[in-house]
Amino acid sequence: MKINELNNEELKIWLSLARTIGPLKFSSVLKACGSLDEVLKYLDGLANNKKVYGIEDAQKEINDAKRIGAKIIPACSPDYPNILRNILGYPPVITALGNVSLLNREIIAIIGGRNSSVNGKNFASKLALNLSEAGFVVVSGLARGIDTAANGVIYKNHPTIAVTASGIDVVYPRENFDLYKKITEDGGLIITELPFATKPKPQYFPQRNRIISGLSLGVTVVEASKSSGSLITANFALDQGREVFAVSGFPLDSRCSGSNYLIKNGAKLIESADDIIESIRFSLPPRQKSLFDVEHSQKNIKQEELQQAKSVIVSHINSVSIDIDELILASGLSTGLALMALLELELESKIERSPGNKISLIF
Repeated sequence: MKINELNNEELKIWLSLARTIGPLKFSSVLKACGSLDEVLKYLDGLANNKKVYGIEDAQKEINDAKRIGAKIIPACSPDYPNILRNILGYPPVITALGNVSLLNREIIAIIGGRNSSVNGKNFASKLALNLSEAGFVVVSGLARGIDTAANGVIYKNHPTIAVTASGIDVVYPRENFDLYKKITEDGGLIITELPFATKPKPQYFPQRNRIISGLSLGVTVVEASKSSGSLITANFALDQGREVFAVSGFPLDSRCSGSNYLIKNGAKLIESADDIIESIRFSLPPRQKSLFDVEHSQKNIKQEELQQAKSVIVSHINSVSIDIDELILASGLSTGLALMALLELELESKIERSPGNKISLIF
């Protein structure tokens, strides 16, 4: 993928492909087509067999974004954050409203439960302020509770990024409308990968969570239960090679059961922003599992070797979801070969991915 700006016609083709096939297949199809002209032919071929998000749909979305001052950023744009571009299943496009330059700053995520305590929200606010004063940008999900407290650092004159599980023009929850406006008007940024006017649905929240962790050098969990989506974000962070931090809580408080669980399983316990800053500043750069790593390694993988790897993977899975890291370990395959085989199986619709970096066999 060459990093360059697209003109309007090219952006419409890119956007049409992204909306038609989704993030998991996007990079492979784009690479196979070789050019946007070939992508257009590919989309024309699909039109007979499935619903295609057409060029007119793409132009309408571009116009709608411009109308409210938002910008549609394809993954090949210089404005697209490098750290996000290098995750598996990166969003082919993001729509941004506000200060786009924040995307290439050092970013730390603060997330947690919606049903949070006053102490939890106060601590999240303090973390966000201290991290911002140290030069980081705080990202969260604009949800009620801990997310609201973290994104609320904008009220203390520090920029923040909010990633939403809805279209750029849809504020959820509605109680955060004022916070949404403050972020977009006072130097912060709202981003989403979803089309204009999209209403939030349950399946969109795990998708959003991978972006929160994908943007970040580290993810901090404050007051999350074991059923919280924050644990999904933490799993994404681990898969993406990010640091995971957690704040411990009272053992009998169910709101802290997930945070405590993360600490017991290797997350770094933190008591202040200094703990996060020290770990981020003085640790080695995180190793990211990148789709580009997989594509590069493909050059050294023979077709017979790849077919054999696919057979090995299929023999280790069934209709019950399994963690990808566990599968790779059980298969005995190298990480690069296993990821390439998984990608091909997914493109062949033989496996499907579920939240928490898990896959299962399609019968």
